[in-house]
Amino acid sequence: MTGVVNEVFGKVLIASEIEEAITNLLQKWFPTYLAEIARQLGQNRNIFPAPQNYTNRNSFDAEAGEKIPKVVVISPGLATGPVRRQMGAYHATWRLGVGVATGAKDEQSANMKVKVYGGAVRAILPQQQGDTGIPGLTQITWINELYEDMNIPNQHQLYKAASLLFSVEVEGVVDQHKGPTAPTIDVPPDWPTVQDVIIDMEGMNGN
Repeated sequence: MTGVVNEVFGKVLIASEIEEAITNLLQKWFPTYLAEIARQLGQNRNIFPAPQNYTNRNSFDAEAGEKIPKVVVISPGLATGPVRRQMGAYHATWRLGVGVATGAKDEQSANMKVKVYGGAVRAILPQQQGDTGIPGLTQITWINELYEDMNIPNQHQLYKAASLLFSVEVEGVVDQHKGPTAPTIDVPPDWPTVQDVIIDMEGMNGN
């Protein structure tokens, strides 16, 4: 959902916007890239389904029974200190982690699958960065890539994970020369404090 930027304040970038934009980018482009990688490997494209399970939890994990492939998109903070430009606007570089967990019935298949998903992420983010819609985005850079087994007890599947690290450079994160000269009256009131919450289970059941 895209809101409206008030010119008095200027754009104030929120890190969750980066996570949401990257998640949407991956959802859009995974089918195309997974199909191409399958062609390059001479494999049936159906063995690499596009992920449907996405989250931005601050840790990369999975649980037995979860729908896989599972994708985690996390922006944990800045990679370096922000840079103030001469005109007062700040440039910042965020860290971005993308994890993919998947599984298969044998070691060879699980190894190939997780590395296919990792390769797709590695290709999508730099090649399609212009499609993110992140305001002020100047560059997405691939930094690192790791693969590991996941300790999820399951007698039918072996689970593996791909972890990829990127940097996301954005101009105009905030402008020190913008902002109102006085507080406005359009500030919403604080949320009321709830003392007790009563849930009518009988009413919910139609009784």
